[in-house]
Amino acid sequence: MPEKVKAAVMVAPGKIEVQELPYPDHLEPGAVIVKMEMSGICGTDKHAYKGELTLYGGTEAEQDMVFPCVHGHENAGIVVEMNGKGSEIEYSGKDLKVGDRVTNCPNVICGECWYCRHVHGYPYCAKHQGIGMTYRSDQFPYIVGGWAEYMYLPPKAWVYKVPEYLSVEYACLTELFVVTALLDRAKEYAAYAGKGFHFGDTVVVQGVGAVGMMMVAKARLLGAGKIIALDESDMKLELSKQFGADMGINVKGLSDKELVQIIRDETEGRGADVVVENVGRPEVLKVGLEMLRRGGTYLETGNFVDTGNTVTLNVHRHIAAKNVLLFGNTNHPHDGYYVAMEMMYRHRHEFPFEKLITHRFTLDQAQQAIDKSFEEDALKVVFQM
Repeated sequence: MPEKVKAAVMVAPGKIEVQELPYPDHLEPGAVIVKMEMSGICGTDKHAYKGELTLYGGTEAEQDMVFPCVHGHENAGIVVEMNGKGSEIEYSGKDLKVGDRVTNCPNVICGECWYCRHVHGYPYCAKHQGIGMTYRSDQFPYIVGGWAEYMYLPPKAWVYKVPEYLSVEYACLTELFVVTALLDRAKEYAAYAGKGFHFGDTVVVQGVGAVGMMMVAKARLLGAGKIIALDESDMKLELSKQFGADMGINVKGLSDKELVQIIRDETEGRGADVVVENVGRPEVLKVGLEMLRRGGTYLETGNFVDTGNTVTLNVHRHIAAKNVLLFGNTNHPHDGYYVAMEMMYRHRHEFPFEKLITHRFTLDQAQQAIDKSFEEDALKVVFQM
């Protein structure tokens, strides 16, 4: 194995460098080293680059993303080393071995706190760590993130063996599709007084970046009626129709009042049954709640990091009087990866998942890659090794 590993390192807000980091000189029990094939740039990484660092704010797990750090948690790569029996390391006990392709969940939990012992599926851990977010690159094991030639997956990381039939692109996109389990959670409430997500419901998706596009596809798979995509990019709005959207609205230049009226006109005056926020800016929350019908369901997942206290709501008008069902979300189910991979593959002819990857860069092009990820024509920007 090499002594040094090339990596794209975020050294400070607004600053990324290509560095040579040490190859880990040992593996902890249960750890895995992966030779990277592909790693995506997530909205969370973009927030870190802008200096918006706080994860799980106001909870026991509150922490800031660190510098210097090798980011990258949407990953696909090949196992080259592991310390332990493969069936004990792999999430579901599959026979994991050197040479297998894997992906991983970003979450690393303690397994001992109240949340770990009482909440199944969702990693609410009070001592939570994030691969590609909260591991420093200037101390062992250095490369706990996918923007590198090799990645170290620490003990307790969830490692998933990728089926042989699944491409590296689909493996890299799996984590995004798992995030759409938020819509599955809304389905669980469909028996309660018109709340939740019902068959035939009108679903509005605020922001159709890569995650938003996955939300459109998932809403269609789960039986949505009319799906309306909102964005400022005509290119993304047009592509959203290939993922199941019935119409796209370019919100650029529209006032909140005008946008709400358009949604009401499309829903016989009521408003949307379900709204999903994927923009990642707090200011869209207010208009998102306003476009809901009474008893509607609002799914908030875009503001994964603390993006500031910039929203003023009338609690009576926006939430109480409308009987809104409001979901907050900063995690996805770690038991959802296999079904996500299978369903993406099953529906590959219906939804052009590969089109979500719009730009590919090498590690040496790290600055170009991060710059491109902020541009309007970018959906999923990836590093390809």
